[in-house]
Amino acid sequence: MTLVTAQGEIVGRLEAYDDHYITLSRPRISSDLSIIDANAAEDFFTSGISVTGETSPESLSFSLSMVLAITVTEKSFAEKWAATAHDWII
Repeated sequence: MTLVTAQGEIVGRLEAYDDHYITLSRPRISSDLSIIDANAAEDFFTSGISVTGETSPESLSFSLSMVLAITVTEKSFAEKWAATAHDWII
């Protein structure tokens, strides 16, 4: 699942949602480096959502008021996320 926000695209496995929040497991925000070299999985996603937050959170809830769009993640992008997040079930 990909969340499109003003801060960038956040990829993770859909864990839960309701009228106010969507929760993703192993969320990763796409890196600016992915534009330069899409073949490098370790550079495709940053290590976490924020430099001040947990490096690799197990799950995070996002306010739907901050989400611009929700979409299915493109297959090759999902595979890179799985490799980075160590989530082998796609």
